[in-house]
Amino acid sequence: MSDRQDRFGRMSRREFFALSAAATAAAATGAGKARAADSAFHAVPASPLPTRKFGKTGAQIPILTFGSGSRWMMYKEVDEALQVMNQAIDSGVIYLDTAHGYGNGKSETQIGMLMPRRRKEVLIQTKIATREKDQWWSDLELSLKRMNIEYLDTCLLHSLEHEDDLEKLEVKGGPLEQLYKAKEQKLVRWAGCSGHTDGPAMAKFLARNDLDVVQMALNVATNGPFDMGFEESALPVAVKKGMGIIAMKVMGQDLIANKYENYDYATCLRYSLSLPVTSCTVGMPKPEHLTRNLEVVRNFKPLGKEEQMKLKSAAAGEIQTSFLNFMAGHQDVA
Repeated sequence: MSDRQDRFGRMSRREFFALSAAATAAAATGAGKARAADSAFHAVPASPLPTRKFGKTGAQIPILTFGSGSRWMMYKEVDEALQVMNQAIDSGVIYLDTAHGYGNGKSETQIGMLMPRRRKEVLIQTKIATREKDQWWSDLELSLKRMNIEYLDTCLLHSLEHEDDLEKLEVKGGPLEQLYKAKEQKLVRWAGCSGHTDGPAMAKFLARNDLDVVQMALNVATNGPFDMGFEESALPVAVKKGMGIIAMKVMGQDLIANKYENYDYATCLRYSLSLPVTSCTVGMPKPEHLTRNLEVVRNFKPLGKEEQMKLKSAAAGEIQTSFLNFMAGHQDVA
């Protein structure tokens, strides 16, 4: 861990902001220093897997993202969990998704075990859920420390839920303002938000704020006017604004994939990848899950509109209802 990281834990927030502000001002004093500020982040790593444009970020990322939440933490042995992540990275799955609250820090800590060796080979996304002004920055610092990194590639305001929640995020000095500050100070490369249950609320948040990345629930059960509505509400806004879009809950939290006829894991993954998204986050609790998902993305062919509509129509009954009921009480803390 670098001296810069070690200082995070010992500085007061006022001292940290002062130091960062001074560094930012110094970087703007000359052309050479400005170039140094622009190169504050490592180059986006290449991947042998199919990639897509990551919105307006200028990056290309693989269409499969490694989910480091509850599924990854199902491995009983840490060594096995790390082995699967190493295998994923070696295979080209270089975008890693986690969250500050996953496993009470277990997910980020495990990722941190690999970062001294593999940092420049990956892009790391974490999500911070607190709405407390005095807590958000501390959570950011702790996430960086856990993962043995000096900056995040992507930081998301986690689990946007409803319109009242928008006010908590957008309040002066609140999480959104602090996320922008972290981006200005090169602690975050790309800023965004995530949401699981309320597409219309997310659509409003995206429309009125300037963000780089969004992660939203997108599967065969998230598209109608009587469910979470991400596909019909938030997704078009994100596309119009040129955002990097990451689909999650692709397999339906064990409530869709391989549970219903015609909805195996490959079909579910193909459905979400056939939407105008950049990548799909998938949790893979067994090594063979990585193998089979790699096969799908390497040979990916989008579903036609007729195929998509057929899958959506057939899911409009029990599948959609059971998933919606589950997600209504879901808390994404892994």
